[in-house]
Amino acid sequence: MNPDRLLRRFMRYVQCDSESGHEQAFCRLLEEEGAKLGIQFWRDPVGEQAGSDGWNLGASIPGTGTPVLFSCHMDTVAPGRGVQPVVEGGVVRSSGDTVLGADDKSGIAAVMEALESLLESGKPHRPVELLFSVCEELGLKGAKYADYSRFASKEALVLDNDIPGLINHRSPANVHLHIQVQGRAAHAAVSHGEGVHALKAAVAAIAQIPCGAPDADTVMNVANFLAPGPTNVVPAQASFDMEIRSFVEDKLQGYIQQVRQALETACGQYGASYTLEVERHSDVLDVPLDSPVLQQIQEIYRQMGVETRVESTFGGCDATWLCANGIRALNTGTGMANVHGTGETIAIKDLETTTRMVEALMAITQG
Repeated sequence: MNPDRLLRRFMRYVQCDSESGHEQAFCRLLEEEGAKLGIQFWRDPVGEQAGSDGWNLGASIPGTGTPVLFSCHMDTVAPGRGVQPVVEGGVVRSSGDTVLGADDKSGIAAVMEALESLLESGKPHRPVELLFSVCEELGLKGAKYADYSRFASKEALVLDNDIPGLINHRSPANVHLHIQVQGRAAHAAVSHGEGVHALKAAVAAIAQIPCGAPDADTVMNVANFLAPGPTNVVPAQASFDMEIRSFVEDKLQGYIQQVRQALETACGQYGASYTLEVERHSDVLDVPLDSPVLQQIQEIYRQMGVETRVESTFGGCDATWLCANGIRALNTGTGMANVHGTGETIAIKDLETTTRMVEALMAITQG
């Protein structure tokens, strides 16, 4: 690994705009860079399905031994246009008007630097596969629609977490609920008795729905409540969205049914009706602790003197869709901090640590 080149690479990446849905310029930058290194990226045309002007990038670099897939996402949250990175005291931050984009360009920088270092050394390495996805921040959409038939790997490492040495091996299933409550409009002063108050029915339903952590395996949230209209009209429509994440499928389905029952009760009370749409975003990720790649990462970090923690997380990442497609995927940290805000940073030493781990993992040709 070349530390100076790694930092230059990261700085170059974050200055290439790639807000979710607008990743094309960064796709092209990586394609051009890959070509110079002898890495032939192929395009996975998921743009229309995912809502992007770009595409997923995939690559397969031949080697000896068991293949491993490295996965990162190319998109950033807003505000992510015109990023001006600043290096100060061993830390990279944005100028304060935008996010930095370490989420997840630090992961891509680590993977590309590790690959370049290995290729220029001429040392043997395992078969390495790459998946750089679009629209991760919009619901893991690039990974959801990716063409997994092109990959030989049965294990993967996603680099989309904060602390180096932190390894997430479990995450929950995730569903989004879209609820529409239908009432009947009427003049709120003259003929209010003829109306059916959709807003009050929706509020009554929400009051029966748990939020936060109703049990140790589940989290729930209600958001996006809408009931637009003038104040002199009984609201004929109200809508809200929900998210439920759970490690246990029976609990997940039970809470969906609880939401449905709350709507039945509230709408029955006020004479309203409702529709409930369930959109599944991901399944449960559960990589066993005896996973070869997990054990290899732990041993690499042990030799580097980096403490490892293997944990579950309620957070979501592309690893869930890799697992759903038969590739056991772990998620580990790069050093990104304060992500999704203008205070986002990354310590250069953490980025270097991550890159060394990735290069060592790529270099394993046995086991």
